[in-house]
Amino acid sequence: MAVFKAKTATRDGRRWYYSVCYQTANGERKRKKGQLYATKGEAQEAERQFLLERTHNRVDITFEEMYYQYIRYAEERIKGSTKYCKDKRIKNHLVAHFGNMNIHDITVEAVIAWKIKINASLNAKGKSFMLSTKRILFTDLRTILKYGVNFCGLRENVGLKVAMFHDQNEKVVADEDRLRYITPDEYNLFTSVIKKPVFKTFFAFLYYMGVRKGEAQALTWEDIFWGNNQVRIIKTITTNTDELNERGIRFKITNTKNRKNRTIKMPLILKNMLLELYQYYKEFEGFNDSWFVFGGDRCLSGCTVDFHRKRYFELIEKTYGKAINRITNHEFRHSHASYLISKGIKIEQIAYRLGDTVEVALKVYAHLFPEVEDKIIEELDLIESGHNSVP
Repeated sequence: MAVFKAKTATRDGRRWYYSVCYQTANGERKRKKGQLYATKGEAQEAERQFLLERTHNRVDITFEEMYYQYIRYAEERIKGSTKYCKDKRIKNHLVAHFGNMNIHDITVEAVIAWKIKINASLNAKGKSFMLSTKRILFTDLRTILKYGVNFCGLRENVGLKVAMFHDQNEKVVADEDRLRYITPDEYNLFTSVIKKPVFKTFFAFLYYMGVRKGEAQALTWEDIFWGNNQVRIIKTITTNTDELNERGIRFKITNTKNRKNRTIKMPLILKNMLLELYQYYKEFEGFNDSWFVFGGDRCLSGCTVDFHRKRYFELIEKTYGKAINRITNHEFRHSHASYLISKGIKIEQIAYRLGDTVEVALKVYAHLFPEVEDKIIEELDLIESGHNSVP
């Protein structure tokens, strides 16, 4: 509320007024100065009524129509892959529910009904939606309604009046179940059953470098600096796009997540594996350093990587009669970080190598730092020692 006191009052003592800046439906900014009122409270109420009753800015459209306006407004500020995922998510779970409703008819009760529906819904795998997914959806809804308040004459963002999703699952989950990884011995078992050099080197790259799958897929030979034993990570591959490559596959090369480019060193064992792979591809007609490290003139597809990874885990059981954690591609990254932590590498160095912020790295891996707990106990033990030394 922007309420002010005039320097001079009217004869009947009125000197309070409001001055408010607002936005019209077409985005034009205007200012409205109210008349004088006897009390500050009266001026505040008049301002509130003005903002609620400016019916000339009301736009009678459906939620779906408002969403398309919003996504055009927002698209220049978000990555293409992010827009693709956001658009798919909102259409499936927000537009499908609110789509035909007039935006001015969306009430607190309507939002609560939608929350109940989402809580009861199942995802493509037949499981309940994760809490993080539901919270992202609710944030999407609030953001779109905020756009409606700013540009379509909505009186208020009713999404802000409804509580965010909360986790009602009281199941105890151990840290090792939340964050899965394999040990060096398990990694060696995994690679021992891989015969094809391209896949052996691909999974070695994930494990030794801690990169994301898309970053490894996008790697070209131009990104390998043999003399310095370094690899440049500046791009990733995404299938979250409407763009198709020459083979009709969803495919786009974009910048890395969070735009965190980095140049990181590789161990000698990985360098030798990459050299062998390089020599292999050099025999192909038309080879040049712009070819993909993993796949040649076209990168390995995500489906192909997933198929072979699952197959290798099955081969371990058949070959050695034992099972190890069937980790995902991303969990090779966790395995890399977990190993470095166990060797006492500083979190700042690990975060840079992963292309994460220190805050994110700590959030994910903090429980793997036993030396922090040791330091705490060390300090607590000093309390007792100090107490005993008091005469």
